[in-house]
Amino acid sequence: IFDYPITIKEHHLDTFGHVNNATYLQIYEEARWELITQRGYGLSKIKSSGLGPIILEINIKFLKEIHLRKEVVIRTQSLGYTGKISRLKQWITDNDGTIYSEVEMVLGLFDTKERKLIEPTEDWINAFN
Repeated sequence: IFDYPITIKEHHLDTFGHVNNATYLQIYEEARWELITQRGYGLSKIKSSGLGPIILEINIKFLKEIHLRKEVVIRTQSLGYTGKISRLKQWITDNDGTIYSEVEMVLGLFDTKERKLIEPTEDWINAFN
């Protein structure tokens, strides 16, 4: 499990004073980029190899409001690969263990030159496991 701490800032909020639904997707993505970058599969690797992540499906649950200046952790866990398809789980929690949101997604490795999903490479699998 990869942990990515974040403090909710003013730009994350909507007119209701809590994190906007679209912002959840942005901060989840920020955590995924940090994970793969730290494990050697960042943007430079994607550009040089022509292979990168593509999201095929997202199921997100909003369980509890997150308010301004709340310190939370985005946790990311691989649920494994089957053929070309990977499953990934992320959730936002605080130090008390309260879960604010959960997301499960289906993703794969995309060949940007051939414009198609491909079997995962060893480097790609290592980036998420």
